[in-house]
Amino acid sequence: MTSSSAEQRLELIHDIETAIEAGSLSLGEAIRRIRTELYDMTQTQYAAYTKVSDKTLRDIERGQTDPRLSVLAKLLAPGGFKLSARFVPRRVV
Repeated sequence: MTSSSAEQRLELIHDIETAIEAGSLSLGEAIRRIRTELYDMTQTQYAAYTKVSDKTLRDIERGQTDPRLSVLAKLLAPGGFKLSARFVPRRVV
């Protein structure tokens, strides 16, 4: 982990969460930020840490795969994130 203060780490997590909710950050980009800004790890280190193959991690961060939810959960968990589903009704015009 980096030597960031607890307050800085919480602010980073909040920024990631806000960007995901706004739709300005993909899950792959969020995982990259968790890996690099929160943990200061290479893809190989983070893949080993989360027990996901580095190829899978690389493809997810680049948005080049449609990963299983269980894999996303493993990659997001170190940032304190949990996956959930939310029903958003579509408006018919």
